Amino acid sequence: MRSASASARRSVAVPATAALALLLTACGPDNSDTSAGATPTAPTTSTATVSPSTASPSTAAPALPTITAAPPTATPTAPSRFADALPPSATATGTFTDSAKGDISLTIGPTSVVKGDIADLAAFLKPEDMAGKTPYYVRVTYTHTGGNGIYEPYFNLRLRALVSDTAQARKVDLLSAFPKCESDVPHGGKDFVKGQSNHECAIYLAPADKPLQYVVWLDKDNKPLAWKAS
Repeated sequence: MRSASASARRSVAVPATAALALLLTACGPDNSDTSAGATPTAPTTSTATVSPSTASPSTAAPALPTITAAPPTATPTAPSRFADALPPSATATGTFTDSAKGDISLTIGPTSVVKGDIADLAAFLKPEDMAGKTPYYVRVTYTHTGGNGIYEPYFNLRLRALVSDTAQARKVDLLSAFPKCESDVPHGGKDFVKGQSNHECAIYLAPADKPLQYVVWLDKDNKPLAWKAS
């Protein structure tokens, strides 16, 4: 019976499970193979799936521990360079250095920061320079408190306007009169001396979506004196 079954397996290709069924049906149990030292035919390898409901406690996979996600770590906010900026219209003491007259002590105070309309500058700027911009008119009062007199002072040379801690708004210098931002600076005659004050106005263009944050005047050695713009 074994040789006949073996011949059948060599001549006819049948699935392994079907061949096993045929052998069991045709021959029945045959203990002589084992006693003669023959090696039993190995069953076809298959993958068994054990349902959790039928698995024994000893073989069941351990439950996964509950993992609680740690809260995201907040990125610390860097302190502002101008955390100590003065309120609008407050005054500060600064030093303006002139190559000919030396150091001049000043009391400095922005008097107003006015948001303008870009159309105000249509006669002076190209359309591409105005696109997406908003003008601001920054007025500052300077009072001479010590040092030599100075001829026709222009202290706004050291003035800046910023839309953030690091980004400056563009300054616009006009060569003709502009009533919305005029300066009251002594011209000709005597020097500007101790006790006198002048009022200067500067125009800055800021991105339309980024209003001015700070007005900054650069003191001696470029030390910034800062005010909040509003």
